[in-house]
Amino acid sequence: MDDFNQVNQVVNDAIKDSSYITVLISSGIYIAYTLIVKIVDLFKAKDRNKPLIEMVSAIKQVSENVVKLNEVLDKAFQDAESKEQDKIKNVIVLGFDSFKVNIGNICNSIIIHNNIDTNKDLIKQNIFRLVSTEYYKLYNVFSAYEINGVNISTKLKDEWIDDITKECLDIIYNGQDALIRISQLTNRLDIIADEHSVFVNNRVFNH
Repeated sequence: MDDFNQVNQVVNDAIKDSSYITVLISSGIYIAYTLIVKIVDLFKAKDRNKPLIEMVSAIKQVSENVVKLNEVLDKAFQDAESKEQDKIKNVIVLGFDSFKVNIGNICNSIIIHNNIDTNKDLIKQNIFRLVSTEYYKLYNVFSAYEINGVNISTKLKDEWIDDITKECLDIIYNGQDALIRISQLTNRLDIIADEHSVFVNNRVFNH
């Protein structure tokens, strides 16, 4: 039991700061070490003519510890996987939150400070460039994260650039009061960010 308590603590500590592979290697080494020690003890016991039942009991103890270790590893990996999934979900949500805020701030500034009719062509170009820049910033952030062999960035769609650009321009040029347009734009970007966040999450975790 002392052996198992020791490895239980080792695994719990290791899983906090190590990769799955590191934990597996460490656990494998521990199992091999335990088996070697027990085998040596068995040979010593045999030399001292200890009853056969004691040797069988020692083998049984090692087997039980291996089973318990597997249970500890399964639980540790499940917990680690759950934490990793939560981290990925947070990255997706926060990424789209930043995406919508950055676009919204520039579009609101354009509504307030620019002569949108006189500068229409320039504004269209700037909005397209803005959305493209924010999209590829998001792409770069997502590229750093992978789970279950799936890179998050691969679930983004390039056509979103044109779609969001059109959504922004339609509101900027809908002719309503500036405050109404700002409110409409904020609400629309909130919806877009939520929809795209859900879309990416579903594609990442339900592929």
